[in-house]
Formats: sequence, C-alpha cells, structure tokens
Amino acid sequence: MRNTLRVGSLAVACLMAVEARANITGSDLQNFNASYTPADSVTVHGAKTMGSGRLSLGLFANNAVNTLPYFNEEGLPNIDQKKSFSNSVTGLELAVSYGITSFWDISLALPSFVAQTVEKDDQLHGYFARLGITELRIANKFQLLATDFLSLGLMATANHNRVQNNPYSGNMEWPSFALELLGTLDFGFLTWSTNVGYRWHHGEPTAELQEVLPVQRFGDQWVASTGVDVKLPATDLTVQAEVYGSYAKQDFSSFSPRNTSIMEGLVGLKYPLDDAWTLYGGYGSEMRHALSSADNRFYAGVRWTTDLTPAKPVEVAPAPAPVAPVVPVMGPGITERAPDAIVELDDIYFHFDSTAIRDPKGYEVMQRLKELLQSNRNIERVVIEGHACALGTDDYNFGLSDRRADTIERWLMRNYGIPPEKLLTVGWGEKRPKVSNAIESSRMLNRRATFKIYYEMPRIPAPRTPQTQQAH
Repeated sequence: MRNTLRVGSLAVACLMAVEARANITGSDLQNFNASYTPADSVTVHGAKTMGSGRLSLGLFANNAVNTLPYFNEEGLPNIDQKKSFSNSVTGLELAVSYGITSFWDISLALPSFVAQTVEKDDQLHGYFARLGITELRIANKFQLLATDFLSLGLMATANHNRVQNNPYSGNMEWPSFALELLGTLDFGFLTWSTNVGYRWHHGEPTAELQEVLPVQRFGDQWVASTGVDVKLPATDLTVQAEVYGSYAKQDFSSFSPRNTSIMEGLVGLKYPLDDAWTLYGGYGSEMRHALSSADNRFYAGVRWTTDLTPAKPVEVAPAPAPVAPVVPVMGPGITERAPDAIVELDDIYFHFDSTAIRDPKGYEVMQRLKELLQSNRNIERVVIEGHACALGTDDYNFGLSDRRADTIERWLMRNYGIPPEKLLTVGWGEKRPKVSNAIESSRMLNRRATFKIYYEMPRIPAPRTPQTQQAH
C-alpha cells in the first residue's frame, strides 16, 4: 500500500495545497498571492481604485519553506510538524491592471511555480511533477463608496485552474468564482484595509486519483484578510503588516497533520523609487499549521504604474482678449495676482511627512490639468502650491511643502511634456490650512497641493509723447 501511495503522489502535477486564500483572488496552490494595483497592499486589496486610464504592471516572487504536505505512514514519525528544513517552493506572479473608469479596475494575473527543493525523500509527500503557470486569474474591482476617510468596494474574481490532475479540485472545466467585500479606512499616516469574501469551487478529482491518494476534494470557502500600511515619519518608507486566512468545514486528509483552515501573517516594507516605480519586500510565516502555510516565507516585488489616458479637449472660458501688443501692463507679481482659472481642479493629497501621493485620484487631477493646458494656449502660468499640516516646525514644513509642489511639477514635465516655463512652484508650509489642524482627520486634508491658473496679461498701447507726434 505504501508503494501504491508513493507512485500515486508522484503522478499528480501538484499535491501541494488546498485553496488557501487570504483575499481570495489567488491560487489553489499557495497562500501568498500578490494584489494588483498601487491602491492595494501586499495581498490585501484596498477599496480604492487606481484611476481612469492608468496602467499597472507588477511582478512578485516568494520563496516558501516547508509548505509541501507529508503524510503519516505506519512506523514513521511525520516530519511535517518539525521546523527543520524539508522543502521549499519558489513562485512568481505577473499581474497587469488597468483603470477602465475612475471606479472600475480590471486585472489579469499569471501565478506560476519556477523552482522546488525537497529533502528527506523517504516519506510520502506532495510535490510538483511539473513547474509552470498554475492558473489564469481575472479580477474586477468596483469602488462603491469614496469619502476622505472611508472607501468601500467589491471584487469579483474568476480562477481558471491550469494544473492537471489536481487532487484537491480535479480538472476544472469551469473556473472557480469569488466575491469579496473591500473596506479601507485612510487616516493619512495609516491606512487600514479589510477583505471578507466567499469562493465557490467547481470540479471533482478523478476516481483513479481518489483511489490512490489520501486526499479529499475540498469545497467552498470563507476567506478574510486585514492589513495596515503605516508611513514612517521623515522617510518615504511604508511598513506593511497583514494577516490572511480561510475557513473550510471539511478536513482534506486524515493522514496529514495540516489543517484545512488557514491563517498566515506577514510584515514588510514598501519604498517608492519615483512616481512610477515601487519596491516591496518582507517576511511571512504560518499562524496555524495548515495547507500551503510556510514556516518561513520571503517575498519581494516591483510595481510600475503609468497613465495612458489620451488628451481630450476641455471647454474653458476664454482668456481676456489682449489689447494692442505694445507695452505690457505693469502690475503685481504672478503669485500676488488673483488667479484667472474658471475650471475647478481638486486638491492632491499626500501621505504624512511625505511627497508620496495618498489618493490615486490625484493622478486624474494632473491629467485634467494637462488637458486644460493643451486646450488653451493663452494660459501664461500654472502655480503649484504645496501645503503641510501643523505638525513639525515652521522651517521643516516650508521645506516639505516645497518638495510636494516640486513632485507635482516633475510629474507634469516628465509624463506629460509640459514646458517648465508654464509651471511655477510655491511652498506655503502650514500657513494656509484648508481646514483646522486640531485633529488628525482634519490635518490629513492640509497635506496637499493646489493649483492656480493665470492667463497672459493684457497689453495697452504706449502713450504718445511730443517727440513722437508729427507736425502739421
């Protein structure tokens, strides 16, 4: 019987894991599945969307130590419960996401396994007979509610299994489906997201597999995850911490010490290299000895984001018509004049003590500003004003507000080709708050950049003098 079980386990493409998802949009074969967009955390999905016309590409790798299940055999101790190294599996996940509208993102992910190492091969265990892409995953995220502090969303996911002879779910003719409720609270320096959902599985393992493998087909699952992102003061680093898991009623095998219901945790860092590139890295571990849970998990990722929205004409009120172009009107400096803008541009908000944009909708504001400049050539200058909250010294906040304004200026010049002579930056520190600085929920609205638009100054004819008058 032992030989029969061993031959059967070697024949399957994967005897690794039951569906073990935190935020439910992941593989049947491991618990760690990276999220899709810059509005998300590591595996936890945020309720915010990335913005209309924005494209995101992400690549995450993770190495999981001791995730393959070992099965009980008569007279042999099960090494699965020991913490000494017995196996490791390395996975890659490529994901592409696009903002269809300001409230709808669509994503495609390709998880795969690229390497495995197995030691102590004298005991029956699961492993991958062939590496490669494990599934195709399509996700749709919808933002249902968006305020300054609270966002709610809904995510629907379809997973098409690419693993042949999967003993936990069989060869699926139809994808499995998931529905997930997303919630995000944004406190400026801290963002807290929570996901709760349900996954419906389809497919049955073949009768031949059920006869030789000590594994039961698993059913539908409840899943949940929660995570916080905390911005470190005086840096661009963000600390990320998450707990994710799933609940299933049935046991997958009476021959394994691993549980079907899962809980894992991770902690890591996020660092923006610039406005387009962001790096991720960290460590995770099981909180419950369960399927696909790792004694040690190390992950790293990179995400690139850009704006693909084409320029559209924007209707604006015409600028004041210039008089005969002879002598410019002498008047106050441009920052002392009242702005001439008719079009309302929303503010752009930043993380605490940072030049990183807090809300992805800020990129839509810059897109609208680009369209405005392209549609009206009478605009002389756009003044970008940076602001800070009241925390910190006056000198530090002036410097921080200058850097925030400079960040927006660089984005507009680099990504939209706006000439630098059209832009001017000013930092006001904490001197011009939008709302009271008394509490944090108000202070976060003062960490912002605003815009003022000025048209070309009218000109008047030069006065005639006796020297210029002709005799009659």
